[in-house]
Amino acid sequence: MKKNVKHPALVGLNIGLLASIAVSFITFILWPKVFDAFEARSLDIRYKSRLSYLWEKRKATTIDDIIIVDIDNRSLEKLGQFNQWPRSYHAQLIDYLTEGGALAIGFDILFLEPERDPADDLALITSTGNNANVYHSLAFSSAEPDAFLYPMENLPSGFYADKFTLFSDKKFIKNLITLERFDGKLVDLYNASAGVGFANFSPDNDSVIRAMPMFLEFAGRQYLSFSLAIAVGALGAVPANIEILPGKKVIIHPPGAEGKSIRIPVDDKYRMLINYQGSFHTFRYISYYDVIMQRVPKEMFNGRIILVGTSAAGLSDIRPVPFQDAFPGVEIHANIIYNILSQQFIKKQNIIFVLFNIIFWSAVVSVFGIFFKPWKNALFIILASGGLIYLSIVLFSRYAYWLEMVRPLLAVIFSYMFVYVYRFIHEERDKQRLKNMFQHYLSASVVDEMLENPELLKLGGEKRYATALFSDVENFTTLSENMPPEEMVAQLNEYLTAMTRIVFKYEGYLDKYEGDAIMAIFGIPVEHPGHAQRACMSALEMQKKLVQLRNQWKKQNKPEFYARIGINSGDMIAGNIGGTERFDYTVIGDPVNLASRLEGANKIYKTRILLSEFTKKHLPDGFVTRELDQIRVVGKMEPVCVFELISNNHNDVSADTQRLLDEFSRGLEFYRNKKWEQALEKFQIVLQINDRDYPAKMFIERCNYYKNNPVPPDWDGVFDIITK
Repeated sequence: MKKNVKHPALVGLNIGLLASIAVSFITFILWPKVFDAFEARSLDIRYKSRLSYLWEKRKATTIDDIIIVDIDNRSLEKLGQFNQWPRSYHAQLIDYLTEGGALAIGFDILFLEPERDPADDLALITSTGNNANVYHSLAFSSAEPDAFLYPMENLPSGFYADKFTLFSDKKFIKNLITLERFDGKLVDLYNASAGVGFANFSPDNDSVIRAMPMFLEFAGRQYLSFSLAIAVGALGAVPANIEILPGKKVIIHPPGAEGKSIRIPVDDKYRMLINYQGSFHTFRYISYYDVIMQRVPKEMFNGRIILVGTSAAGLSDIRPVPFQDAFPGVEIHANIIYNILSQQFIKKQNIIFVLFNIIFWSAVVSVFGIFFKPWKNALFIILASGGLIYLSIVLFSRYAYWLEMVRPLLAVIFSYMFVYVYRFIHEERDKQRLKNMFQHYLSASVVDEMLENPELLKLGGEKRYATALFSDVENFTTLSENMPPEEMVAQLNEYLTAMTRIVFKYEGYLDKYEGDAIMAIFGIPVEHPGHAQRACMSALEMQKKLVQLRNQWKKQNKPEFYARIGINSGDMIAGNIGGTERFDYTVIGDPVNLASRLEGANKIYKTRILLSEFTKKHLPDGFVTRELDQIRVVGKMEPVCVFELISNNHNDVSADTQRLLDEFSRGLEFYRNKKWEQALEKFQIVLQINDRDYPAKMFIERCNYYKNNPVPPDWDGVFDIITK
């Protein structure tokens, strides 16, 4: 007998998949912070190339849209120690910049305590209030009980929090940085400002500032960052104009600027990656002393954003950034504001693309390693790694696209190692291959059940309470007669594959295919308390997926499939049924037959999903159903109440649909009480809401018939279905 050997390429792909799983597990689950730190450091290296590219692109000029009024060493020499400056200096500065037409003035200076001379504070407060373009920075901190700095439960007295915060109370935003103390006491100055924002930076574990949180929470309120507050104000917006897509984007909707919203990409902690435009002095710096002495023409500030901060090392606002150990904090804010207003952000791969890269490089290296000798593999590894590094540098330097480098490189190394480990464990590989072949005949859940309970291999079974689902394609015989056999089989396989995946998603057992029909059981062989709910969720998703497939098939000029689904719950006999040499794990019993009958009953009511009262009673309140009728199926004497499954979430149901369901329910009640006129009125209302509602049309026909043909006294309202 010829030995069946798997193609080497498939072996390589399997090894690549294994390597990618190992890399993903190690880097995303075991030590994610370690590898995130390595990746961040690799980005720092790439910054050198990017800054050179940006410098050449700007033709060695500074960015003048944002001007930094710098409290530099010269200003300190001329005006004395900063802590001795009267705050009236800043008031003079505000007035002069405003006269020059400054768009916004932001003070990256913390005014935390009142001055001894109230008049000095009053000058700054008055100037801030008189000019509606001044923004001040706030500072928040963590509590330190050992230093008697306890958590603050309330805002400072008199602070206009509603003016500056995102919400008036805690909303849906999660994962925000939360601090416990509001460090400022100069409330009148904050209230007089056009806006305030926190200046707290959020460095990575290595103290480097690569991102900035857009929001921070204190005392149940969400505050804007200093940079964001200025950008929002510069756009003529207020915090109320901010929309949040959690973990994705922060959107600013400037009033009167339809279609020109500003979108800020953020992570799950609402941090924006800072797209640094250059090293120190990339933005125009002007000495504070020269401005306050009016040595700089005030017209220079017209239409520009002005940030007041310091580059002096002694004033403790020098921070490490990816490309420089000492960088003024005020220029970090300038970069953030520039990123927001110019919409120039770092585009980072999401986790899906990172995983794709890991899988891609693992597969390429593994397949190559299967076919070639070790020295060629080593050369290929060097070339592949070098190409990946070069590509990541080019993409970042020119397009600000952060292509992850560390994890794919690790995937290259792991794949190379795994290929050679494979050559030493060839026998184990064969065993694994045989196991995989065996699992193609039985579902993984059945295999696991049999491993735990070997007695399942015997004939017979046990009574289990479960839920059966039957699905069938409408008019499939007619459709198939008009299709070439190979096209019909291909499309049917596509349909069955999609439906089966949904059944497996909700941990159902695929009992069998019968042509285009599907029989699935939920609650066996492994028991699930929520088997009825899982079956209904599966049915809804099957119909939803079928809508997508129909749209796809329509574009491909293929026939469109419509499926009917019946669901029922009850006691069934589950086990291996058949001969001693060939048997199937399946279920039998009246509940199974009823599920099949309900699938067929959809043809009568022109519905898509029908379920019995026995399944309905196990569904949580969130499910939306419509009681349709009481029916008696072939071979059964007891009637069954049947329901149409509408949705698994009442919030997804429109007001019109809910009204339709309510009117139908009242009509059904009148119908069962033989009040034909009242029933007709309700069913007519249903048709006014949806003129295609067939159950309403059907009951209107019944009511008209019974009006002219009185029912017997013992009429129970049950509809007998005489066909299977």
